[in-house]
Amino acid sequence: MEKKVNNKKNILIVGRDNWHKDFSMNQMLFSYFKKGNHSIVWEDAALNWISAVRDIEEKLPWLPNFIKKINLRIIQISYGISHWNYFDYLFKRRKNLKNDSIEWRCECLRNTILELGNKKELIIISRSSGGRISSFIADELKIKHLICLAYPFKHPEMDEDPERYLHLQNLKTPFLIIQGINDEYGGIEAKEKYICSPNIEFLFVNTNHDFNLSLEDQEKILNKISEIVDK
Repeated sequence: MEKKVNNKKNILIVGRDNWHKDFSMNQMLFSYFKKGNHSIVWEDAALNWISAVRDIEEKLPWLPNFIKKINLRIIQISYGISHWNYFDYLFKRRKNLKNDSIEWRCECLRNTILELGNKKELIIISRSSGGRISSFIADELKIKHLICLAYPFKHPEMDEDPERYLHLQNLKTPFLIIQGINDEYGGIEAKEKYICSPNIEFLFVNTNHDFNLSLEDQEKILNKISEIVDK
């Protein structure tokens, strides 16, 4: 599939709490939009280094998973040695995610975006809780467009939590939610069940919250995101 890129965009990829589970998906997005000469940044500062190593690992399919985990730790330590504040970030992330601190993640993302500058041209591509966090601060920071793969409307093992979705009623930022029809955090019923701003658009694909996609749905998603990024 060929892409026609009209102008360069700034893209920030914001993962869910355990972004390691989605690394292949993030890598797919990174590789795809990098071809369009867009400026792509990860929420985690070390992920550009990790991405480069993952590219090499993909060429070595026989490499065992425990070696990949060791590689990940080596990269994080190496990055931390040259960027000392990264160790502080990892420590605080582990501590705050354990306590389910939404405020801390919002503050981290806010600081990341402010450091990038030119936020009016920034497009956020997020995943699950990353979309939830991004949607809390998108209007405040005047983000150009927000995209989320699998928005977590409701935890499947908990009661309804209005804090997850009430703010979506008044969201001003254009927001594309790409949702699996069988997503246990809110499937095909989410569009009718939850009141959303007219600035929110839904695209449904045949998957669940894990977002294991067929090649057809992967193509469908990339085409839809490209319409936004290349606009």
